[in-house]
Order: sequence, then structure tokens, then C-alpha cells
Amino acid sequence: MPLHFRHFQTRLLVFLLGPLLLVLTAVYGAVSHTYTNNAYNLITRDLEQSVSNFETAIADRNEILANAGDALSRDFAFKQALDTGDRATILSAMDNLLGRLLVADFIALTNANNDTVIASTLHPQQTEFPAPWSALDALAAALDKQGEYPEAADVLVIDGRPFHTSVLPYFNPELENWVTLGFEIGRDFTYDFKQTVSAEVTVLFQAKTGWQISASTLPAPMQADLLTQFNHKLEGNLNSILTLGGEDYVTLASPISSDGRSVEVLLQRSLLAELQPFEALRMLLLQIFAVGLALALAAVTLVSRTVTRPVRSLAEGVRRIATGDYTQRVQLSTHDEIGELAEAFNGMAVGLAEKEKVRALLGKVVSPEIANELLSKKVELGGEERDVTILFSDVRGFTALCEGQSPRQILSLLNEYFSAITAVIEAQGGVVDKFIGDAVMALFGAPLQQGDAPARAVRAALHMFSALGTLNEAFIVRGLSPISIGVGINSDRVVVGNMGSNTRLNYTAIGDGVNLASRLEGLTKYYGANIIVSEHTCLLAPDFIYLELDKVRVKGKQAPVRIFEPLLSAAETTGQVQEASAVFQQFLSAYYSGAFTQAASLLQQFEAGSLYKPALVKLYRERLQHYASQPPAGWDGVSTFTDK
Repeated sequence: MPLHFRHFQTRLLVFLLGPLLLVLTAVYGAVSHTYTNNAYNLITRDLEQSVSNFETAIADRNEILANAGDALSRDFAFKQALDTGDRATILSAMDNLLGRLLVADFIALTNANNDTVIASTLHPQQTEFPAPWSALDALAAALDKQGEYPEAADVLVIDGRPFHTSVLPYFNPELENWVTLGFEIGRDFTYDFKQTVSAEVTVLFQAKTGWQISASTLPAPMQADLLTQFNHKLEGNLNSILTLGGEDYVTLASPISSDGRSVEVLLQRSLLAELQPFEALRMLLLQIFAVGLALALAAVTLVSRTVTRPVRSLAEGVRRIATGDYTQRVQLSTHDEIGELAEAFNGMAVGLAEKEKVRALLGKVVSPEIANELLSKKVELGGEERDVTILFSDVRGFTALCEGQSPRQILSLLNEYFSAITAVIEAQGGVVDKFIGDAVMALFGAPLQQGDAPARAVRAALHMFSALGTLNEAFIVRGLSPISIGVGINSDRVVVGNMGSNTRLNYTAIGDGVNLASRLEGLTKYYGANIIVSEHTCLLAPDFIYLELDKVRVKGKQAPVRIFEPLLSAAETTGQVQEASAVFQQFLSAYYSGAFTQAASLLQQFEAGSLYKPALVKLYRERLQHYASQPPAGWDGVSTFTDK
């Protein structure tokens, strides 16, 4: 006979065992988590120390190789063999030295440029072939920087095996050759190292088909599991838990090659072995948990028909509403607190349905952020001053794309483009303020304030061109013409808020800074740039590499503005890009100062570099030719534009 209670609070008393169950679960979870976390941290610290020991072992081997190389340079017999010029004699002497050294697995002799192998114990039958360790040339050739006896060392993959390789010069008495000594980081080395640490040791190298195991102290089946998971999980250094042979291993990976990518050492310890002392406590906690669960189930059985059913109905209603089904209603015959809750729930569903209709309609007219801003407060005319970054983009070649298309098809293509660009802008936290024909105006820093709004805007602009590339590929497949865009960005203090009339509002930004962003977008065609940002934006977003383009005076402004094109993020930059950018900066300095002859020479140097931009070079070449024949009076280096 089920128990009936007038008040829901009375029913809750039946569930006194419920809190006990929660406490038991929390205690078990907390103890288990703490012990597992401590075990993981302990293993990680040990593995980190083991990695340091591994690097020390490699360094010790390298010092031995270096000493062996120094001894080689003083070996009279080797000099005699080398003076003969006979390759067989040289190989014989090298084999003899290799047997005496005992610390190296191969010796190779290369020419003075260190790019061609003359003789190698690894390939005794081959003659004059490219040096596999030529990547060390830049280190070994730094003679002036490293002293009289330079040397270079690295871990390289040779013939599908990782070798710790040391390259040393051979003087007789001038630099005539380079001697390379190397030992394999293979099975013997890994097993020897395992004796010094309580961990499994695996050495992997990057092959054309992916990561391969060079040597490992793990059983063969576990090696296959390790290789599969490592190829899927590698993101830089790996420090995580891998499941090998059905058992969890704390794994620490560390690169041992200078490029940080081609050779990795993995150290692993079993988490289960570390948790063995915890098993007795775990079993006791599980027994207590089982007893508490049995008591809780007995208590729930007594009241399930009077409490569980209506609660489940309410829970199901909540889940349906969470999925967007606001037509859900809960019908209960009880008149206690749960019945009152059901009535409140039904009223809430009606209110949410109405509000969602408004939000859905508003969200299609403006961005979700602006919709939330309007719904969260009283809607009034007016605005506030705020530091905002404004982005304008406009389509180039849209007329060609629309050629032969119906108005409906044109609208579909335009919406397809807007959807792709909007997704990029919103991914960086920006909001689309409005669409103007085939142009887009976006705000960063409003309505939600963002301390890094300029950087977000520049990053969004760079990503827009990646999205545009994907979109153009789809257009080409469909037989359509590809399009291009220009983007202008400016950061300034402007007025943002609800503009319009009492009956029609538009959340937007107005001010001189907005106009400048639009003007910069228009200049992209003139300078052949994808993106142009103002000097203010450039200063506020320093994590990018920029190319300064000019000093301009746009229509409607008297003060000149320095303009820049962002090329890529600072993390992606290369020495060639930085060098080319520096050359163009020198060109602009000469150009601004009126040294046109010097500027012409620097422009020619920039044109021959890796950052050659045809439209920009053509523009300045024409200017220099014009100024050479008609030197300007009162030259200030500023280009004035009278058109938008």
C-alpha cells in the first residue's frame, strides 16, 4: 500500500537516505580522484626527471663523441690513410677507429662543404653521395661564431633509424674535411637506460608514412597500441594517459631532435601499479556504497508511485523545453506543492514560447548579441561612447559572378557568401552590424566589451580569406566565377547604441572612426591589398606581422593616417617575411624623406624578394617615375585621396 502525504516536503523526509547516498558517492569519488590524481602527479614528476636523465645521457654520449672526434684529428694513422686518397684505405682506417672507439656505431667522412659523403661505414659500397646530415651544415659551418674547432650535434633519422650524430671539422692543417660520428638510439640504448629509471622507454621517429618505433622496452602488442594512439593524439609534447594492452599508462613524450618533430622519446609507467595500495580502501568504500545504495533503493520503492512519476513528468517536460518544444504541458492530478509546480511550469512554457518567438524574429534581423542586448534592457534611443574596432568588407568581382544569374540566384549566392563571412566574424566574437548591398559592416567590442577587440578583428579578417578560398572552390565546381574581397579595419572611440526613430531602431556605431574604416576598405583596390588597417589598430594588435603601405589623407579628413596590411600572425612568421617587410619599410623611409633615387633602389630590392606584391610595386614605381621628372614642392610623403 503506497504512502500518501499531503505535502511534498513530508515526502522528502522519506528520502533521508538520499543525502547519505550522495555523501557516500562524493566521499568515494573524492578519495578515488585524489588518490588517482596524486598517483598521476607522482608518476609525471618521476617521468619528467627521467626525461632530464635521458637528455643528460644523450649529452654525455655527445661529449664522448666530441672527444673521440678530437682524438681522431690527432690520429697519425688516419691522417696517413686520408693522404693516400684511396677510398678503401680510408674505410679500413675508419673501421679500425670504430673498433677502438666503442662509443660510435658509424663514422663518415665528408668534403669541405659537408654536403657529399666521401666514405661511410654505414654505406661502405657507396661513393660520393649526399650527406644525410646536411641539415647540420648551418651549425657546423658557423666557424667564426664557434671558435677554432666548431662542432654540431643533433638527433637525425638515417636509413630509417635515429642516430645521435656529431659533426666535427678535420684540419690538415686547414679545414679539408668533416668527420661525422654517430651512435644509434636503438634497442641497446633504451634497455640500458631502462635500468636507471622505473619506466618503459620508447623511441619513435617521423617517417613518410607517419611515426614509427625505433626501439621500445614494451612488449610487441603494446607497441602496436602505442603507435596507433600516438599517431592520433600527438599535438606537440604529449603528456597524458594511454591505454596499452587494456592498462592505463601515464605517458610523457619529449622531442630529442633540434627540429622538435622528427624524433621523440616516450617514457611510461603503469597507473594501475601505482594505485595498488589503494585497492583495499577502494573495496571498503565500494562495500559501503553498495549498502547505502540498497537502502536508498528500498526507500525509493516506498514512494516511487507518489513522487517519482510526477517528478519524471516534470523532468521530461523540462527536457522537451530544453530542445525547443514550448508546446509541452504537464498534466498532474495532485494538488500539493508538486501540483503547484506543474501549474507554474505550464505558465513558464507559455511565457518562454512567446519570448522565443520574439527572440527568433529579432535574431534574424540583427545579430544574437545585439538581440540579447535589446531584450535584456529597456529599449531607448541614444548611445554611449566606447572604444570599438570597426570592420568593413566589400566584394570584388560580384558583377562577374552574377552574370547570367536570375535575381533569385543572385540573392542565394549573396546569402551563401554572407553566411560564410558571418560565421568567421562571430567565431572571433564580432557582431555583424549590417549588410550594405554586398558589403558587410561588423563591430568588435560592442555591444559586449572586449579588451582584445582589435586583435579579434584582424584575426577575423585573415580567416575571412581562408573561408573565401573554400567558398570559391565550391563556386568554380558549380561553374561560377570566383570572387575576392577587400577589408578595412579601424579602431577608435565612437558612439554605439540604438539609432533611428521612436518607432524603428537600429543598433549601430557612428563616428569619424567608422568612416575611416570604410575609406580603408576602399583603398584595398588601389594598393592591391587584401586587408588595410589603420595605425591605431596596428598598435593595439601587435601579435601580427604588418607591411606598412603608405601615409594617406582620405576624403573628409585633414590629418594623415599611416596604413598597414596584416600579413600573418607573429607565430606564423618566417625570416623571409620579416626581411622583406623591413626592406619595404626602408623604402618608405626614403620615399617619405624625398630620397627618390635611394627609394627606387630599395623598391627594386623588395620586388626581388619573397614578399613581392605586383600592384604595390607598380604603384610606387609610377610615382617615382613621375616625381623624378616633376619633383614635388613641399613634399610631405602623404598621398591625398578625394574619392571614397
